[in-house]
Amino acid sequence: MANPAVPPGPRRLLSLLAVCLLSVASLLCGASLASAQGELSPSDEEILVKVRLAGLWEGPISQLMFERSTNPKVKDVGKHLSEEHAVLDGEVQKTAAQVGVSLPSQPTAQQQGWMDEISGKTGADADRTYVNLARAAHGTVFPLVSTVRATTKNDAVRSFAQKAVNAVMRHMTLLESTGLARADSLTSAPAQSAAPAAAQGQQAGVAGSRSVTSAAVQNTGDELGFGSVVLGVLAGLVAIAATLGLVRWFGAYRRGSRHAGD
Repeated sequence: MANPAVPPGPRRLLSLLAVCLLSVASLLCGASLASAQGELSPSDEEILVKVRLAGLWEGPISQLMFERSTNPKVKDVGKHLSEEHAVLDGEVQKTAAQVGVSLPSQPTAQQQGWMDEISGKTGADADRTYVNLARAAHGTVFPLVSTVRATTKNDAVRSFAQKAVNAVMRHMTLLESTGLARADSLTSAPAQSAAPAAAQGQQAGVAGSRSVTSAAVQNTGDELGFGSVVLGVLAGLVAIAATLGLVRWFGAYRRGSRHAGD
């Protein structure tokens, strides 16, 4: 005699288990995609703002030195820095758009003062001022970009930070190759301010949320967030339930089949 059809009860159980497994799989896939982008920290935002600010003054002043300087080495450095800051500025704007960070549109008052100081001088005096102020600015931002490169959980920011690290190191080397950089240029230059007046409100908001967000980032012991762990546990429980349900159903089904064949 042919085996009886699968009873309605087991059919409903199998359907329910299938729906649960598909739902959990969907959640896990979504969590995996979300973690690929990663949480954005205050330092991640800071690096985007500061690199943008650097480009707003170092790019134009480097172009000016390329056009005005009579020192071949300074002219060459000015050309390279002007071109590379244009490329880096495009990268920082693209990355900021990806992660939703607003960028300033003008240099800080301090940076504008540096530009005025350099452009107000001529000859060797302008060359020395440019080289040392630009080297100092690169030196102050380098610890930030290298730290973000090593610690960020955001893939887009990590990729950008790697480009920024390479660019800053290359620019410092180029500036030093002129022979005009003083050994104390990093310590004697004034600290670079965080943002222009137009962006102060934004930076205040970032600073205000720094303590809460930083604590959350520091308390994360690995690359998996708490939500991913919970989803993993749920997936395991559903898998166990599915296995037990299938074992029970097949046992009952086989017993029913034997009775029907007797």
